[in-house]
Amino acid sequence: MQNNYKGSVFFDLDGTLFNNQTKIDKDVADAVHQLRANNYLPVISTGRSFDEAQDAAKPTGIDTLVTLNGAYVKHQDDVIYKSVMDTDVVSQVIDKVDELGDFVGLHSATDTRLIKSSDTATSFYNMVNIKMPKIDSDFHLNHEIPMMIIISEDDIDRYSEFFDSLNFYKTGKYSIDVVNKNVTKMTGIQHILKTLDLEDKPTYAFGDGANDIPMLSSVDHGIAMGNGSDQAKEAAEYTTSENINGGIANGLKHYGLI
Repeated sequence: MQNNYKGSVFFDLDGTLFNNQTKIDKDVADAVHQLRANNYLPVISTGRSFDEAQDAAKPTGIDTLVTLNGAYVKHQDDVIYKSVMDTDVVSQVIDKVDELGDFVGLHSATDTRLIKSSDTATSFYNMVNIKMPKIDSDFHLNHEIPMMIIISEDDIDRYSEFFDSLNFYKTGKYSIDVVNKNVTKMTGIQHILKTLDLEDKPTYAFGDGANDIPMLSSVDHGIAMGNGSDQAKEAAEYTTSENINGGIANGLKHYGLI
């Protein structure tokens, strides 16, 4: 696919493009529009679902999205890649979640369901400003599941029996994202680069958390947010200012992209 882009820039959402109220500030949207005007392709790269990310991206005009931590990738109207978890494995994780007293949400490409309701789950979805999903205990039996989200205060080690087949990312105090073992944000990015003929052009990525580390360490220029984790900063080439303190614009200016 021919293009005239000088390069591509990948943006996480939470703690990165988003402010602390899960919105995109005008100065951030303006910086992204200027980036595109300068012939760089802006791409969202997030653990959120496609519908959540697409809606959030509207102020920026971004129409290329790596979602569900690389498990569902779309450019404009074209699905470039999807990775679906094995139904039996999903059932086994659900059983383990129930045994441990945690809670789990199931993501299809465009929808989310909870296995059961709880005050903990309600509090979590309110905290991240996402509408509470409907309950459907059989959702995984009737839909392809690219990603699960476990709601738990504990670390990922309690799910170590699944580490050979699945990737677990602690993405917040109460959230663990689960995808197939070969899936990361960076693998999703690689599908974008190949499909859009951008493999030989410079790549940049902005992120703040554990699930951003594969892309921050693998693109040509990884940029950690000032509010990011120590691990994200260690994986990045450069650390910009905080997400609510001009971090996106400052990072883009540092590399002469705007």
